Amino acid sequence: MGAWGPGGRGPPFQAGPRAGAGAGGRCAPRVAGARGGHRAPASPARGTGGSGGGQPARLAVFVSGGGSNLRALQDAVERGRVAGEVAAVLSDKTECGGVAFAREQGIPTHVYPAADGEGLSPEGLVELLQGDLGVDFIVLAGYLKLIPPELCRAYPRGILNIHPALLPAFGGKGFYGKRVHRAVVESGARFSGATVHFVDEEYDRGPILAQRAVEVRPHDSADDLAARVLQEEHRVLPEAVAALCSGRVEWREDGVPFIWRAS
Repeated sequence: MGAWGPGGRGPPFQAGPRAGAGAGGRCAPRVAGARGGHRAPASPARGTGGSGGGQPARLAVFVSGGGSNLRALQDAVERGRVAGEVAAVLSDKTECGGVAFAREQGIPTHVYPAADGEGLSPEGLVELLQGDLGVDFIVLAGYLKLIPPELCRAYPRGILNIHPALLPAFGGKGFYGKRVHRAVVESGARFSGATVHFVDEEYDRGPILAQRAVEVRPHDSADDLAARVLQEEHRVLPEAVAALCSGRVEWREDGVPFIWRAS
């Protein structure tokens, strides 16, 4: 076995450093990882021991907008590239593109957080996912709300988020959508990209799992950059979810995750 490594442009799918130590709670404590090339235990499903039995992992996907990353993930599932299935889609909106797509696919939809008397409480959310739906892993695919600490504690090292920049830069509360890309262009940064990271109780602060970089061109607008970054989001998110579902995510002793592949 070997890990993706640096060098040249590198492989398209790489582990990265932690997005930041942060304050407040974390999804998972630090534990012993792999030493000398030996594999550590696979990431826990539902906070315990994986999906088990060779069955596809059950995924809950959270969305707030058009759902293009949900579509990319569902396409990867249907093509057999992800050993999982989307068991439910959750949103902070009763109507959005991602919810409409889920309904077209026959995927159950739910509202979180509750609004106007409709939707789930934090406790009800955990009960639904762990109990009724039997969800193994959670994917935040363009979800703009901070998830509750109850969910972080219920799914340690089991929640992934996609962010449209190279964390730890251009992340945190208020950095979403076009705001991110405008900030990158105005900063003069030469590169941006997409980051998949594990989720803790703060925006964009959990350990980085994978990144893809794109060049920021001299005359880019925020929209120009956003379009190229979105293409990379559609590639790296399914690949990271596939690694999580197949038990190929390992953890170093310092709490940094990485992805293994066959040499």
